[in-house]
Amino acid sequence: WKANGFQETQGGNFVLQWSGPRMSDDMYRFLLPHQKVNHFPASTELTRKDRMAVHLQEMATKFGKRAFDFIPETYVLPKQLNEFLAMYQRHPNYMWIVKPNASSRGRGIFVLRDVKDLSIDEVSVVCRYVHNPLLIQGLKFDLRVYVIVTSFSPLRAYVYREGLTRFACSPYSTKPEHMSDAYRHLTNYSINKYAPNFVENKQASQDNVGHKWSFSALNRHLKHTGVDTALMWSRINDLCVKTLLSVEPIISRKMRDLHMKHQTCFELYGFDVLVDSKLKPWLLEVNLSPSMRADSPLDWEIKSSLLADAFTLVGVHRPECQAFEPRSYMQPGRFASTLSRSASLDTLRNVRKTWGGPGSGV
Repeated sequence: WKANGFQETQGGNFVLQWSGPRMSDDMYRFLLPHQKVNHFPASTELTRKDRMAVHLQEMATKFGKRAFDFIPETYVLPKQLNEFLAMYQRHPNYMWIVKPNASSRGRGIFVLRDVKDLSIDEVSVVCRYVHNPLLIQGLKFDLRVYVIVTSFSPLRAYVYREGLTRFACSPYSTKPEHMSDAYRHLTNYSINKYAPNFVENKQASQDNVGHKWSFSALNRHLKHTGVDTALMWSRINDLCVKTLLSVEPIISRKMRDLHMKHQTCFELYGFDVLVDSKLKPWLLEVNLSPSMRADSPLDWEIKSSLLADAFTLVGVHRPECQAFEPRSYMQPGRFASTLSRSASLDTLRNVRKTWGGPGSGV
């Protein structure tokens, strides 16, 4: 930032505000045309685990379960406690994972072994555990997919081509004696970095060394083992679009209520995706403010490039540029339209026209 002529300010005379989720309605309402903030109003409708589950379940009811089958079977407690207990008793062999509603970095997550361990004093979600994850060298992993939204009306979103593949530290196993081992079942970096055998990346060029890889390294490995990576990413892109569509009406309505200037907001989401052994992607959660902390050279390489490309994409200008005439353009970088591998951006903007009804997809 400093190298490009910017300096930190505490007042309202800013070009870009990077903040937490609790921005007041007045803050949004009185943004000037040249100012940018990194959140849309009501974005937590997507990033709160209970609200995301509700919206995706509503979309499945409206458009068919086959079109929205990328979220594991989910119950919001205590509201859906009776429904969950009925399912639990009907299928005693199913495995379930419990997640606090508004927690992050893997805190409070555990694999359910006894319904007596459930707490009904606070909101949480219980999801059916994906028992057949795709493994690399015996290890479970998930993908931190970065998605930037520059508009919800019309919906305009981009997926970053690069990202982080995060590994568990112990070989995957569903043996009863291993079910409480977080290092086998959770892939959160904030948890696995404390494992005694965790290996941190030391050189960005060695992006397939350690318990965190780049997407480039992942794709090379999967192609070498015969995996259809084009199919996998097409399915992930489809998942991202449909997830954003589930909250598009709510966020667009909130912006209209605030009489907002649409070019003032953008959102950088962190989609956490698990791929199973059949190359089916599962949405685990969506992070509102994904961590930009860089603990390794690989983190620094990916996240610094991500931010630079994101600010270029949303039209943040150097002070000597025409800051009061915001533009939205993209210099050569790593962002691609969300549907770039399977369709055109026009399909994204007019996705409702392509929805044929129950059971159909984008």
